[in-house]
Amino acid sequence: MPHRTPPPLPPLEHPEGMDESVWLDVIQKMDEVYTQLVADEVALEAKNAELEQTQQFLMSLLSSMSDVLIACDQQGRIVETNAALCELVGRSDAALRGTPLAALLADDEAAARLRHALEAVLAERPSATVQVDLRDAQGQPVPVDLNCTPRRQADGRRAGHVLVGRPLGEIQRAYQALRQAHEALKRTQQQLLHSEKMASLGRLVAGVAHELNNPI
Repeated sequence: MPHRTPPPLPPLEHPEGMDESVWLDVIQKMDEVYTQLVADEVALEAKNAELEQTQQFLMSLLSSMSDVLIACDQQGRIVETNAALCELVGRSDAALRGTPLAALLADDEAAARLRHALEAVLAERPSATVQVDLRDAQGQPVPVDLNCTPRRQADGRRAGHVLVGRPLGEIQRAYQALRQAHEALKRTQQQLLHSEKMASLGRLVAGVAHELNNPI
């Protein structure tokens, strides 16, 4: 934000009956107040610029997270999300704000598991982990492994919860690919072992045939 220099003060007329030294003191005090106002405005603009940069940095972090993030208040209403969650559930951040957290869950079983985890956090545990099903943009349940931690205000008072997690679909697909690769490796090892056994058997048979054809 560019600095705006306040307009100069209009010239003051010397009031009648006031001593010259007193009047000079008044003018000096006014100059000091005016200078302080200008300095305060410059400092305020600098702090606003710093705050805006910090906010942009935090927003960039939230947008770049691949894990879903949900911040809710004490009543379980959503107050902050990130791009990963919005993409998963097919709703914008503005539409999600104020929505009950339970509205994102796929069924009553998921709601019961999440409620149990949040109660554990309320019991002064530092965090709790729970697997729940969220409903995606197509209305299908998606398993998500959520870590729940308390959200606190600057004075330390509890303000709600923060839930961070990753959809298990990616992990399950990675595990499936790893398992398939492991099975392929086992088959290759068995084939190599079988080939080595056949080669050894071939060498043995050839040696026996040679001895039979050339008796001592």
